[in-house]
Amino acid sequence: MESRTLIQLAHDLFRPVGILTAWWVLNWLGTRGIRRFFGKAEAGLEIEEGAETRRDASLKRLRTLRGISLQLYRWTLAAIAVLTLAGSLGVDVRSILTGLGIAGLAISLAAQNIIRDFLNGVFILFEDQFAVGDVVKIDGNAGAVEGFTLRTTRLRTLDGELVTIPNGSISTVLNFTKKWSRARVEVGVDYGTDIPAALSVMDRVAKEVAAEMPGKIIEAPAVLEGILAFEASAVTLRVLLKTVPGAQWEVAAAYRLRLKKAFEESGITISFPQVDVHLKTFPEAVLKRMA
Repeated sequence: MESRTLIQLAHDLFRPVGILTAWWVLNWLGTRGIRRFFGKAEAGLEIEEGAETRRDASLKRLRTLRGISLQLYRWTLAAIAVLTLAGSLGVDVRSILTGLGIAGLAISLAAQNIIRDFLNGVFILFEDQFAVGDVVKIDGNAGAVEGFTLRTTRLRTLDGELVTIPNGSISTVLNFTKKWSRARVEVGVDYGTDIPAALSVMDRVAKEVAAEMPGKIIEAPAVLEGILAFEASAVTLRVLLKTVPGAQWEVAAAYRLRLKKAFEESGITISFPQVDVHLKTFPEAVLKRMA
């Protein structure tokens, strides 16, 4: 009788330990398997000539999916482990599930914002609106996507600030690094400038930059054949350079640096705000009365 009691006691003690051990092993194996699967998928992306941009986009998407898959697997496994452990301790799991169903209904009514966050996160993921590593602007917040879950998106701004945005509040997304980007450079020159000559210099500089950065610029530069706008103290000209995703800022900076030097060598002045003062000569009789 005592031996049976001891066996039952040992069973009652070791069963929860076994469940926790199984949970730990499955969590380790599943996490390792998911990471290995996505690692092979990343390694299997072939790099073809001119296909680096597509490969980068695929890598970002795979890494985002890997993070979501790990979260879902861990949450599901943890829920199963908790219910199994509760059952092993003599708790009526069916009553728990029933209670969770009723509580879930009440919570769903009170937590509509959280549900909306998750639903919008699913749409963002499967519509591939953005992925980890993209540079985006979300409702006025601009930065690189540092983290993404089904509930929130985390952006790192240029100033290093980390912005956490609930997915349910995202209404407009500007993605600066999707498939391709564009460097747009506008420059103002004096009204007395020879415009065709200035456009010729801009075109020459654009071609030089394209030759120096073949992996960044993916199409021939396009200089606007004409005047973009008349400003208060400048005639505005423009050039467009199509780049790989995320390279537009680097290309634009390199172009501006070279263009300034080329304008200086060509005697073309970059305009700046100024005021012209015209002095009117008064008749001598008027000047005498004023004196």
